[in-house]
Amino acid sequence: MHEYLAVRRPEDDVDLGGNWGLPAVTLRPDESPEDGARRVCTEKLGCKAEPIRFLGAMHQVRNRYDIVLMDIEMILVSTTQPDVSQAQTTATAYVAQKWSADPKELLPSARHGSCCSSIFLQDQGLLKREDWTLSLAGSLLVG
Repeated sequence: MHEYLAVRRPEDDVDLGGNWGLPAVTLRPDESPEDGARRVCTEKLGCKAEPIRFLGAMHQVRNRYDIVLMDIEMILVSTTQPDVSQAQTTATAYVAQKWSADPKELLPSARHGSCCSSIFLQDQGLLKREDWTLSLAGSLLVG
C-alpha cells in the first residue's frame, strides 16, 4: 500500500465536520472528472498532480443536496508537496492533513457517510460494497 493524503474537514462542516477523508471538489459545468481532480490539487492543496486510476463512483442523498462522487487516484507531478494552508478556494478549506499508509484511518468517516472514504476502502478490500451502500440512506453505487 502506498501512502495517501488524508485531509480533515472543519468542525463546522454540516455533513462531515471534523472527519478525516480524501480531498474533494465540486465539478464545474462542462468540467471533466480528471480536470476537477487536478483543480482540487491546485486550489485546495497548492500542488500539481495527475490522475492515474479511476477507483469508483457513488450517488448519495446528503442533508441538503444529492451528490455523485468519484474517487480518482492521483500522482504528484511537481516537487511542491500538498499543503492545506495554501488553499485558494471559496469552498471547503481543510484544517489539517497527513500522509498515511493505513487506510483504516478512514473507517470513521466512512461510517459517518463519506462517499470518498467508502469508495477508497472498498478499493482497498476493507469494506464490502453492500455494507456501505446499504448503510447510507439513498446511496446507489454508480461504478
